[in-house]
Amino acid sequence: MRRFIKVAESGNFSTAADQLGVPKSAVSMSVSKLETHLRTRLFHRSTRRVTLTESGSRYLPECQRILAELDVLESQFQDDSGQLSGDIIVDMPGRLYASMVAPRLHEWFDTHPKTRIRLKGADYRIDPISERVDCVIRAGTLEDSELIAKPLGDFTVVNCVSPSYIERFGKPETLADLQDHFLVDYGFSLQSTSATFEYLKDGRNIEIAMKSLVSVATTDAYLTTCLNGLGIIQVPLHGVKAHLADGSLVSILEDFTSAPLPLSIVYPSKQHMPKRVREFIDWIGGVLNN
Repeated sequence: MRRFIKVAESGNFSTAADQLGVPKSAVSMSVSKLETHLRTRLFHRSTRRVTLTESGSRYLPECQRILAELDVLESQFQDDSGQLSGDIIVDMPGRLYASMVAPRLHEWFDTHPKTRIRLKGADYRIDPISERVDCVIRAGTLEDSELIAKPLGDFTVVNCVSPSYIERFGKPETLADLQDHFLVDYGFSLQSTSATFEYLKDGRNIEIAMKSLVSVATTDAYLTTCLNGLGIIQVPLHGVKAHLADGSLVSILEDFTSAPLPLSIVYPSKQHMPKRVREFIDWIGGVLNN
């Protein structure tokens, strides 16, 4: 059933085998045996991709439910010595992972070497339930939902440009100067909308429409575009500390920064949460709070 789920998620036997660390033939044989046992075909197979049949589409969520319940049951019998095991599926922005989590992740594995972290790293807001993610780290204001959110504090936001940008366009000293400058436009959809510089004034968020040369949909591309002199960015301080320290980025308009960015851990429910996930949420909460 686990191998069937992997193939369904990846749409490819080879990819599923790589993720599971077993030969492709083993995955193919397991799925074939499962189809024989169920007396139904679960996949439409082609040379390039496999897709779920109608029976497979009905069978998949039941497999996921059963295995999730088994996972919770198994975790209840893991001893209290801290020897947790199994996968923990996490989603968070790539820059946050690179700057704050990855440098300390060895501390988690020093205590829990039998666990494995599976990082999704999406730069868009996923649905943890439909995408079967154990927990999500989200920056920004949360939308109302049935998910549980644990606040972690706020990130200070800074305005940055690169030295090469200043050489080419000059350094903006006032808000009025922004009409002659460019902002790196960041958005998930890349639709043609106007880029806006945001700052907080008297408790209100003010937006100034600006020109942009580049629009991006990922946090890595957002930072890289700025480093290469193509615009101003407004970014959490934690992600650019090293660049500000080595001079590859320069802080500008310090009196006109946007509101601090709230950070939260979001997860579906603690009712059926494996022990390893509960402990990881507590651990990463401590890391990000500091």
